[in-house]
Amino acid sequence: MREYELALITSSAMSDDERAALLDRVRGLIATGGGVTTQEAHWGRRMLAYPIDHRPDGSYSFVRFRGEPAVVNELDRVLSISDGVLRHKIVRLPDKLASAGSIPLLGAPARA
Repeated sequence: MREYELALITSSAMSDDERAALLDRVRGLIATGGGVTTQEAHWGRRMLAYPIDHRPDGSYSFVRFRGEPAVVNELDRVLSISDGVLRHKIVRLPDKLASAGSIPLLGAPARA
C-alpha cells in the first residue's frame, strides 16, 4: 500500500453535520477499498486566495491514508461529484518520506 494525503476544501455554507458526514464518507471509501486512515487535520474556515463558486472562504481538511491506487481513483470520482466540495487534491507521498513516519501533514502550518 502507498501513502497518500487528501487536501479538501468544502463550502463554508455546509453545516458541521454535513461536513462530518462527508468526512465519514471519505473514511468509509478508504476502508472499503482496504485502506486505512492514519492522520487527520481540520483547519476550519479560512479565506481563499480567490473566490471559488462566488465564495470567498472555505473549510479546510486534510486526511492522510494508506491505500491502493484504485482507492484514490474512487475517492477522486466521488469528491468530484459531491455537493459542497469546492476543491480537492490527492497527493502520493514519496516512499522515502512515508517510511520515515514522522513527517507532518502537508497541510500543517510550517514551524519557525
